[in-house]
Amino acid sequence: MKHSNPLLDPLAENAVIAVCALADAAGPGRWSSGAVEDAATALEVLAGALSELSPEAAELLEVIPAAVAALRERVEHAPAAAVPARRAEAADPAVLSTGLRRALAGHSLTGHRVHQLGPALLTVTLDAAHAQALAVLLTARRTLPQQSPAIEDELHWGAGPAETAAAALAVALAAYGPGTYARVLASGQVTAGLSPTAAVQVTGALNARPAPASGTSRPRRRGLGSGWKGIDAGR
Repeated sequence: MKHSNPLLDPLAENAVIAVCALADAAGPGRWSSGAVEDAATALEVLAGALSELSPEAAELLEVIPAAVAALRERVEHAPAAAVPARRAEAADPAVLSTGLRRALAGHSLTGHRVHQLGPALLTVTLDAAHAQALAVLLTARRTLPQQSPAIEDELHWGAGPAETAAAALAVALAAYGPGTYARVLASGQVTAGLSPTAAVQVTGALNARPAPASGTSRPRRRGLGSGWKGIDAGR
């Protein structure tokens, strides 16, 4: 990687200055739908450009397009309520992330990655099998209203293990608040996006369900053990 680029460095510096000016001017009640769309597009374009640095960079940044899509959907469906909801949902990101990690680990959903992408979005990335298991755990909480699958989620049923798991998880998460989503990444893993309120509810739902007992032994099947006296191998 070059230490400097006379053509690229000024452009990147101007981008930082513009973003800082936008962040300083933004605030509750100041965002317009057009400004949100332009800022989201800029975020997506920059993430795409940075993903070309290396395969590792691409893997780290592949959650951005899904997050931007969820943001657009959330603003489109509830533009007036987006800012007040963000203020009401304010919480310590470290507490949210740690609580969700522990709740997932308590159900043996290991190998996950939990990231706080700003104050209004938390993402969870799992392999397809664990995403399917999480969907089952969350769907089992019958006290929440059942949600009809979105058209785009219905199209993914049966398309493959990862697509099916993402569709099932998207439907399960929809009961925990608006703005949730589940998408398949290029790596084949499933990433889910949650608002802070949804993250708190999901964590509570997982903690409310008893975790599988780690030391419980399965009952032995009669006749399958080597010491079962009713079977003579010579007969």
